[in-house]
Amino acid sequence: MANKIKLDHTDLDHAAFVQRMRELSTALSGAGVFAPLAPKLTPFNALVDALVAKITAVGVAEQGLKQAMTELGTARVSVEEGARGLANASEAETTDAALLQSGGWHLRASTHGPVGPMTAPQNVSCSGGDQDGEVDASFDPVEGRQTYLGQHATSPTGPWTQFYVGKKSSCTASGLVAGQLYYFRFAAVGAAGQGPWSDPASKRAT
Repeated sequence: MANKIKLDHTDLDHAAFVQRMRELSTALSGAGVFAPLAPKLTPFNALVDALVAKITAVGVAEQGLKQAMTELGTARVSVEEGARGLANASEAETTDAALLQSGGWHLRASTHGPVGPMTAPQNVSCSGGDQDGEVDASFDPVEGRQTYLGQHATSPTGPWTQFYVGKKSSCTASGLVAGQLYYFRFAAVGAAGQGPWSDPASKRAT
């Protein structure tokens, strides 16, 4: 066990860790007193190269997952909009409760009419996430909503990227560039369709 050497690299992030290992290998190979370590440096450098390859692979996988989640959210919204269209068409054929239920529809327990257009979510707030590249966001719940949509952008005018589809008025955006300033906006979707987008809130990713 090393007694005098301080192994101060264990808490570094991956990029800083790789840089530190490269610097260490270069220094050891250039110092004559450590010439006997030369046979150990070749396999050590190979281990560092393998780590870099894994870091790159994980980055590619994370980008692929982010894209897949965006596509999943878009597909879910498309199906929900299709179901709303079928519901409207079904009610155009009949408003009889028994007949509607025979078509597989669940009916509202309330005697009130359909909820009107959604309002924009209010009081959007953002804070740094627990992990690098994350931002936590929350907003006031919108009454009558069926789901929420969330988008982020690096400019207050877009282009916007959808990252959230869900029923909770809080969520976490991940896979962002650490230190980059992002803008976030949300909209509620109800029986009458999607409401307007909220005013954007901004936060730098952790």
